[in-house]
Amino acid sequence: MAKKTYFCLILILVIAAFIRFYRLPEYLQFLGDEGRDVLIVKQMIVDHKFTLLGPTASVGGFYIGPIYYYFMLPFLWLFRLDPIGPAVMASLFGLGTIVLVYYFCKHFVNAKVGLLAAFLITISPRMIDMSRFSWNPNPMPFFALLTIFLLYFSVAGKKILFTFLAGVSVGIMLQLHYIDLVFLPIAGLSLMLLFPIRQWFFQFVSLGLGILLGNSLFLIFEFRHNFPNIKSVWEFLTRKSTPVAPRSLNFIALFDDVARQLFDNYLSFAGKISENIYHLSLLGFGIWIAKSVTDKTNRPKMILLLVWLIVGVLGLGSYRGTLHSHYFGYLYPLPAIMMAVTLSLLLNKKWLWPVFIVALIFISYLQIQKWYLWTPPNNLVEQTKNVDKIVLQMVEDQPYNFALITPGNSDHAYRYFLELQGSKPIVIENPQIDPERNTVTNQLIVICEGPCAPLGNPLWEVAGFGRAEVAQTRQAPVGITVYKLVHYKGG
Repeated sequence: MAKKTYFCLILILVIAAFIRFYRLPEYLQFLGDEGRDVLIVKQMIVDHKFTLLGPTASVGGFYIGPIYYYFMLPFLWLFRLDPIGPAVMASLFGLGTIVLVYYFCKHFVNAKVGLLAAFLITISPRMIDMSRFSWNPNPMPFFALLTIFLLYFSVAGKKILFTFLAGVSVGIMLQLHYIDLVFLPIAGLSLMLLFPIRQWFFQFVSLGLGILLGNSLFLIFEFRHNFPNIKSVWEFLTRKSTPVAPRSLNFIALFDDVARQLFDNYLSFAGKISENIYHLSLLGFGIWIAKSVTDKTNRPKMILLLVWLIVGVLGLGSYRGTLHSHYFGYLYPLPAIMMAVTLSLLLNKKWLWPVFIVALIFISYLQIQKWYLWTPPNNLVEQTKNVDKIVLQMVEDQPYNFALITPGNSDHAYRYFLELQGSKPIVIENPQIDPERNTVTNQLIVICEGPCAPLGNPLWEVAGFGRAEVAQTRQAPVGITVYKLVHYKGG
């Protein structure tokens, strides 16, 4: 039986690897955020300029920790500064999540549920997408699973080391996205419910020390600079206009609303079908909880899963801003686990097996329809390189300034390949820093992603160059125009 189980697991991993690595360079998302990250990691590799800060949070303007850059570093180095390297890392995290969810479910329920959950994550369009490009929130499902698993080993094995390691995992999560602050009450409440009061002190000390170690690089920066980001986070959470407050005091309705959104995002489609899958999964999960509640050995498992689900969902419900799909990252393994548990109940009765097969095929069909494979590749990396070739031709090995006019991107991806070619643009500084205007060159390259008028544009990189005229215009693929501006000569 074990051989068949592991054969199935290997087969699932082979399928998962194919889906996640297939034509990866052609479909790779490489825009502003991805370009920003590889620029920083390139500096670490080439210039040995190591950082203690990660990217800025999308809300609040503060920084998160740098751990994701250090995850990226060996892969960008191994792939000789090709941005495909960090994407390979993301794919490996995706495969690791599949392995981890199998062993997680094997310990918490049984191997059949483990295989089902692994398969469901393998075919999930959301989990596939998160495994095919490099972005700091993408490893969140892996570390969320790891944290809960380690907390389980702590109570099951009665070894405080696992609590410490769970703390390290939480510390890492805090550096992936600030939404992972929700895992602090998840971990804390779990310890309070799993251990007797007399053990709380040592458990919390162990967890806290782990969090400090996992978040140590960021905390070193904070200590050196009088805790600017921690103060900013605290101010963000406590100010009157903060978006962090319960959306509703009806916690049952709040849970139902956010949990339904979780399934919508996980399944990558909304509507009645998604709602029905959510309600059936919740029902099946509840039945399994009810059946297991009398077994003392199962109580820690149920406590951990329920705390993860309830506190995690209500934690998201305490944010009044837009719940973007990646905000659900630390919860994404749960829909797969809940669906797997529900489907496994059908296997307990032979006469329900046809229902199981139909349900699995139906869910698989809905998921497969949302795969990236049915859309043409974006070729973003090659497109960016081609635009930069035009830029290099236009500047003629002379110093230049650079600007990007776009409705929704940043210039980091373009800057990255320009730097790799040894043609780094000069950044125009404001007059307070550069009163002599030494950072203003004789030419400004403006890339327009879509229709735009570069002359007189209020963008600082354009306005800071001064009054200008168009010296040259080149068309690039997919509606991109490259302008060369020079200083206005009059006449």
